Amino acid sequence: PPNQGGARHPGSGSDWGPVRAVKLPPASRRPAARLADRGSAACLAATGCLALVLGLLVYLTDREASHALLIPSVAALAGSGWFGVLGQSLPSLVHPFAFGLFTAAVLPSRSSWRYGACVVWCAVNVAFEVGQHAHVSARLAEVLHSSLGQTALTRTLANYLVRGAFDGGDIVAAVIGALAAAGVLRLVSSISENDHVA
Repeated sequence: PPNQGGARHPGSGSDWGPVRAVKLPPASRRPAARLADRGSAACLAATGCLALVLGLLVYLTDREASHALLIPSVAALAGSGWFGVLGQSLPSLVHPFAFGLFTAAVLPSRSSWRYGACVVWCAVNVAFEVGQHAHVSARLAEVLHSSLGQTALTRTLANYLVRGAFDGGDIVAAVIGALAAAGVLRLVSSISENDHVA
């Protein structure tokens, strides 16, 4: 029998009458995908923390306490030289590696800025290293004091620049650290994308 209102069943040679196409809102992301994103961020943060622990060990075992701000000395470890020659440049590798991963962990999972964070932290480390060069360190310290005044922060930065020693090996280490962070980020992102597909 015909439908009321004159509309007929599909396939009967007539259309349904005043039927409107309804555009459904895009489905929200699956809980599994959101969970994979959180797991990815947690993995990046945990890897960065492990790297910082390694850097802390360098300061505790291979560096004098006066060389590291806010890091206390441990008599049982001081001067033990666990890392040998590697201890000279390892902190310069750890800094862009760890902070690049920390920054990437708080950025959206598909943001290209995650890789940009690795570049930015590498540039920051290179800038601080170049700032310790004998040709520019004293001048930079003067600029800091004249522009920002005599504060605890400017004194700390000025002392870092003037008393530090420029080392090209630290620049190489910073670049390697940033590349390593980008590699870890790529690996974790690939695993997360595979989880999304699954």
